[in-house]
Amino acid sequence: MQAHLFHADNERYFDLSYLRQSAAELVSGLSLIRKAKCGDKAAAIALKVGFWPFVREFELAIDQQTLPREPLAKKFGDSVMRRVFARMARALREMKSEEGSHAAHWRKDAECLGVNDLGDHRVFGVQELIDRAYTKDLPGFFAMLAGTEFIAEELSHYLIEAEDFTDLFNRRRWVWGEVHIVPHDDAPSHLAIDLDLARAYDVTESPATIQQMILDTILLFGKAADEVENTLLASSERAWLTQLDA
Repeated sequence: MQAHLFHADNERYFDLSYLRQSAAELVSGLSLIRKAKCGDKAAAIALKVGFWPFVREFELAIDQQTLPREPLAKKFGDSVMRRVFARMARALREMKSEEGSHAAHWRKDAECLGVNDLGDHRVFGVQELIDRAYTKDLPGFFAMLAGTEFIAEELSHYLIEAEDFTDLFNRRRWVWGEVHIVPHDDAPSHLAIDLDLARAYDVTESPATIQQMILDTILLFGKAADEVENTLLASSERAWLTQLDA
């Protein structure tokens, strides 16, 4: 599979360095994530519990999305659309399958923290992320997926080498993070697919429009993380979290 679907110049079309830097700075500045990195077990459990509803729903949202062919045929021509669509459909099936695997890794990592039941604790910001994942606005949908991938990759880079964090898990690894930074070789990454399709379905022909939606998603993750911390790491809840692995 070639490394793009409709566009070969997305790295020039979008300011990817700025978007990645925005995600990295947000992740490293979040109190919840900094506490988890320093080995605060309650913070690590709160991360797993608080974002589980989104991790679980993300796969379902991808599965339920429909991709009309007509806008792509009109924009790129019927022959190009037909040539790319089968490859695009296959890429999205693989994405959905991998998200299911990622959800399984999230659960297994939680078990390695001693949490066998992640429950369904939905703070408002996490529910906003879930709602945004179910949008039928296709540029917005793929921009949301792109923002999620930026966050997942930068969160993984930030925590994967932090021994105070990984030592919290009984296998001394955070596998969910590991799988998000595995190279994709010649196949397009999730992020590359998301950017390509956000642009393909966009009618504004403006990278700024898509980039702003990606940034909005990145910022929403920050809001959700703060709410998870304020809710699950409150003094009364912290005791409950640390007892989950008893």
